[in-house]
Amino acid sequence: MFRTTGRALLGAAVSGVVLAAGLAAPAGAKSSTVKVEINDDGCPAKLSIKAGPTNFKVSNTGSGDVSEFEVLSGDRIVGEVENVAPGLNKEFSLTLKAGNYTTYCPGGSRDKGKLVVKGTADTKLSADGQAAVDQYRQYLEAQTAELVTTTKAFTDAVDSGNLDQAKALYAPSRIAYERIEPVAETFGDLDPKIDAREGDVPKKEWGGYHYIEQKLWVDGTTDGLSDSTEELNENVETLQNLVKDVELQPAGIANGAVELLNEVSKSKITGEEERYSRTDLVDFEANVQGAEAAYDAVKPILEKKNAALVTELDANFAAVYAALQPYKTGDTTYVAYTDLTKADTKKLSQAIDSLAEPLSKVSKQVVGS
Repeated sequence: MFRTTGRALLGAAVSGVVLAAGLAAPAGAKSSTVKVEINDDGCPAKLSIKAGPTNFKVSNTGSGDVSEFEVLSGDRIVGEVENVAPGLNKEFSLTLKAGNYTTYCPGGSRDKGKLVVKGTADTKLSADGQAAVDQYRQYLEAQTAELVTTTKAFTDAVDSGNLDQAKALYAPSRIAYERIEPVAETFGDLDPKIDAREGDVPKKEWGGYHYIEQKLWVDGTTDGLSDSTEELNENVETLQNLVKDVELQPAGIANGAVELLNEVSKSKITGEEERYSRTDLVDFEANVQGAEAAYDAVKPILEKKNAALVTELDANFAAVYAALQPYKTGDTTYVAYTDLTKADTKKLSQAIDSLAEPLSKVSKQVVGS
């Protein structure tokens, strides 16, 4: 799901703690901790840290108008935390090379600050770290290949004028995208072109999945969508090409798993994502599957450092899938979001929260691998 907060204002430099462009982690390096305080004014004006693995511990002393902290290299977000409620702390980890970065805290009068990183850091991954990166890259490439295929099937149905088939293929076409959503969000304005909802971007710029979704379910037509389907196919093919060379690090992969669960909490469990088709639970499952794939990539590292956390996370992933099971109607299909009761959404939300809290600890465990 494309989020307007902070992204449009930065030239659509959209989300992605799953990546850290060029920021590999030195094998076996110890991480340092930097405390960051955000408030209603926004970000700290300037922060200075040493190069290398770093754990950012973010606290919110304001009213909640500002609840997000991002680190950007150029126009790319390389690390972030969201939904930092007043009085709470949240953490994320990454490895930074020496240089000047920008911090961004949307909503405050000082929405941007400076982050100065000094010194040097070894950029060579350990054998385990490289294995994690290789495994996750293979996953990205497989998912984008699937995305191109399923999107083409969907758009072919739209272009042929088969409304019922187009509706049936809509949700399946989005599964691979939802599994790797934080990665897609790192590539400039590509994510809003593919996944923006109405109101996320100026009306004349709105296209992609949700534009077509509205036409199918609200207007009940496939007419006049040939330009939109062509553009959607071009954009998912662009994403397929970009992931082949994207730079990854273990801590960033782990952060991406958390980001996917944030997507579930913010848009899927609330029914905000699929406003017209009401296929939100399909996206929900895909986000969890993507989080599990990211976690699986770094799991061998984590097993050596915190086996108890692995046991807990394995059980919590299983619990989320078990919570979803009563709402399944097929291998990849679910009841409409509107069929859920408040008790249903509460149960699902609790399962996600129980998984998200321990999952948020993983990046700190694997940074520097």
